[in-house]
Amino acid sequence: MLAASLPVQMCLAPRFGDPEAFEVSSSIGGELPPVRLVTDPYPTFNGIALDSTNNRIAMSDENRKSVLVYDRANGDSSSSVTPPVHQIIGPDSQIGYIAGVTFDPAHREIYAVNNDLDDRIVVFDDDAHGDTKPKRRLYVPHQAWGLSLNSAADQFAISVQQLSMVAIYRREAEGLEAPLRIIEGPDTGLADPHGIHWDVKDHELVVANHGNSSVIASYSAYDAGVSSRALSVGGHFLPPSLTVFQDGAQADAKPLRTIQGEHTHLNWPMGIDVDTEHDEIAVADNGDNSILIFRRSASGDTAPVRILRGPRTGIVSPMGVAIDVKNDEIWVANYGDHTAAVYSRTANGNVPPKRIIRNAPQGTPTGGFGNPYAVAYDSKRDQLLVPN
Repeated sequence: MLAASLPVQMCLAPRFGDPEAFEVSSSIGGELPPVRLVTDPYPTFNGIALDSTNNRIAMSDENRKSVLVYDRANGDSSSSVTPPVHQIIGPDSQIGYIAGVTFDPAHREIYAVNNDLDDRIVVFDDDAHGDTKPKRRLYVPHQAWGLSLNSAADQFAISVQQLSMVAIYRREAEGLEAPLRIIEGPDTGLADPHGIHWDVKDHELVVANHGNSSVIASYSAYDAGVSSRALSVGGHFLPPSLTVFQDGAQADAKPLRTIQGEHTHLNWPMGIDVDTEHDEIAVADNGDNSILIFRRSASGDTAPVRILRGPRTGIVSPMGVAIDVKNDEIWVANYGDHTAAVYSRTANGNVPPKRIIRNAPQGTPTGGFGNPYAVAYDSKRDQLLVPN
């Protein structure tokens, strides 16, 4: 990438078949091979979705731009790589910087949310594999992250980071279709929302917030009369939180309750899941390398009822969490080391997983590249600096 900033005639490229030899390229244009490449060749687990009815688990992969589907019983305590049952990957899939993923067992579909650059949701048949075109796609606001489906209402909700918004769409929405309604505004407490879960049983929407609150100027309106937003005019920082809304909420609605404060241990909360049978909320707490379990009815500066954390857990930069009530297990997608780990649902403290799915050899760290837009060279320390 440094060579690309030099005049073309000064770029150095290795001679084919002789990595020790270099020659000065005098050609303009064409494909110039890099001198070296810093990359992570393996998938990275991000979002996670469980289909316990059909014994499947799906995970999004933002590194290689794919969705991987495994059998729920996959994984063990060995160091070997676990092959997926199938993987959706390739340019025709239109999967980009992917975040959220979810199953729709009733309609045998799988949804994937492109968080950045692509700004769209792509939907596939749930047995799709390889470089498959989506059966439909929906363009959504920039930086959508999480998605949760309400099959009973034939709707789904997404979280939108940059606009600090929740948007609700028809289940079969596609193209440039507008949301049915949105939740946004200063009274909502939404601030850089990530994980989202539609609790159909209790008629609630639960949202995990990082705390970066954008202030956006209104410039137009959706047909429903709810303002759209486009021009950023500032913002402020809030403590990370979980905000819970009545699931019919819209516009600048106040949450029913908010979990927020020092005792919560919330630190970059990412994916979340709700166990309505045991009345608990699970949070992938990325900044603290932990899984936090709260009472579903918790409010205010409330401590978790359980914390899964410590070196024996193998939890490293968790991004997704899924509760398997049917099999009394909890799944964790680790962004930091190419693993997804499975624990007893009631696991607490520094306990090892029951089994592990690996998509890279044991001990392989992720490259850490999220969305690198730039690169700089520190000549004093001879280092490359890559902001993400």
